[in-house]
This record gives sequence, structure tokens and C-alpha cells, in this order.
Amino acid sequence: MREIDGGKIVIYLCSVALVVLSVPLVKKFSRTRGKNPIYHAAFAGVALALLGLLPDYIQNEIFSPGGVLVIGTIVPVYESIVAVCTPGEEDDSAWLQFWIASGTLSYCTEWIDEVREHFPSGGEHWYEIEFFVTLWMLLPFTDGAALIYDLVTEPYIAPVAQKIKDKVEGWISVILTMVNTSYLYFTWFLFMSFPEDQRRFAVVAVGTVYPLAASTIAITTKSDASDDTFWLTYWSCFSLLFIAMDYLENFVGSIRGFYSLCLLATIYLFLPMFDGANVVFRRVLVPLSGQYENMLIRDAYLVRKGMEASIPAEYHGSVFQKAADVFVAPKQKAS
Repeated sequence: MREIDGGKIVIYLCSVALVVLSVPLVKKFSRTRGKNPIYHAAFAGVALALLGLLPDYIQNEIFSPGGVLVIGTIVPVYESIVAVCTPGEEDDSAWLQFWIASGTLSYCTEWIDEVREHFPSGGEHWYEIEFFVTLWMLLPFTDGAALIYDLVTEPYIAPVAQKIKDKVEGWISVILTMVNTSYLYFTWFLFMSFPEDQRRFAVVAVGTVYPLAASTIAITTKSDASDDTFWLTYWSCFSLLFIAMDYLENFVGSIRGFYSLCLLATIYLFLPMFDGANVVFRRVLVPLSGQYENMLIRDAYLVRKGMEASIPAEYHGSVFQKAADVFVAPKQKAS
């Protein structure tokens, strides 16, 4: 087990506190879909100023894998929980756009550490770039995630994602029909035969490739908003699992069976047979964020939408009024 660096922990905790305190300020700005170039220019100027003014020892901790995870997880997870627990789907779509862009960036740059190890100068400033790109996608006045969605995801990536989703779903169906004790043992043996760095990559691949394709299809098909909500709950849960995995790697080091547990947790979150993301989201994340009452109101809103779809329009007034009376009537005691 590695010796825990107290100074590093203090810097991370201060970073988390700063991010949490910035939430009320960020919420005051409306999302711009990245259409105002002045905001982008101002953001670039502030980023360059920070790179020039911050001491090197602070930059080494903030502009790091842990720093990127803090800035790209704390606020997005909280705002995703709020979005899922409030009526309406626009905020769900806005944060799902962020997770698609952020997840793609994270998965496609998993090899950066290998580059930095063999060619230190080649990836010297990568984490500064990743940190500010994540921040650019996150902040409402730059709204880079929405800009990427409008210019890249919807016109170019969505058609490819549909093909990936169809193929992966076919394999998932085959796997689910084959699952038995011997198959699970074989899968476990195969996974454990990988070197440690490949196990980590496998966890990230399982947790991002299919979910990214499915999320892209969900957000580009407007007919069923429930898919957006499901994948938003998934990314909220998986991102916390990922940040826990990264921090344990940094502070604890190698743990026997660690990546196997992470893989099982990831599969539990997104497979329909477990519905794990919904369970963790509703039973853990929502209560911790103080959004439980709002979640119940969102559930009632969805019940109303279901009634509107199933009841003929001419009966809406009378049936809804009677339904409201049922909800507000005093609870009858069992005789």
C-alpha cells in the first residue's frame, strides 16, 4: 500500500470545496449552446492567465487525472440528479449531452498515460488541456457540450452510434442467454488473465462504449424521453464509480481483485436485468443530494403524462380532477 500524501489530499479537498462553492454561481447563468464567441475568447484568456499565475506544485495536482475527475464529476453529477428529479426533459438532455462529450473524451484519451510514460515531452501538457476542455464543456456560458452535440454528435456520430448499439445489443442478448456458472467462471478467468493495465482499460471500455452509443441514440430520438433519463442516471453512478477507482489507484495502489469488482459494478449499473443505476440513483444519490421530495414530484409528473397519453382528451378535465381529489383526500384507516 502506498504512503498517503497529506499535501495531495489537502489540495484535492480544497479543489472539491471550491467546485462545490461555485455551483450557486454557475447556476445563475443560462446555457448558451456555445453560440457566443465572446464567452469562448474570455474563457481562453482566463485559462492562459491561470496557467501563468498558479504555482507549479498546485498545477501538478490540479492539472492531473484526479483534478480532471473532480471538475468533470462533482458539479455534473449534482446537476444531473437535479435534472432527473425535476419535471420536464430539457435539462435531462442538456446534461446527457455533457456526459456524451465527457465520456468520449475520457475513453479516447485512456492511452495518454502510456504516452507520457514512454514520451514524457509528448504528453507534458495534456492534463492542462483536458482540464480546461472539460471545464469549457461544463460551464453554461461556454456550453461546449451543446456546441459539440450540434456540430458533431447529431450530424455525424449518431448514425455510427446506432450501428454500434445494434451490434452490442445483439451480443448482450446472446450473452444473457448463455449465462450460467461455467460461463461466468470462464469470463472471470479470461478477465483475470489480463495484465493490470488492460483490466483497467476493459472496465473503462465496458463502462463507456455501449453506454455512449446508447446515450447518443437516446438523445437524438425525441419520441421517448425515458431513455435520456435512464442514461443520465447511469452516467451519474458510473462517474462516481470511476472517480472512486481513480482515487483508490492514486492513494492506495494495487488491490487484489479491485478491477474485477469495478467490472461487476459497471455491468450491474447498465444491464436491464439488474436496473442497478436506477436502484443506486434513487436509493443513494437522490437522498444524499436532498432531492428526494423533488423526485417524488417528478414521479407524479410522469404519472400525469401517462394518464394524458392513455385517457381520451374529452375526459381529461373530469378524470384529472377526480384523481386530484383522491390524492388530497385524507387517508382512510383500515377497518
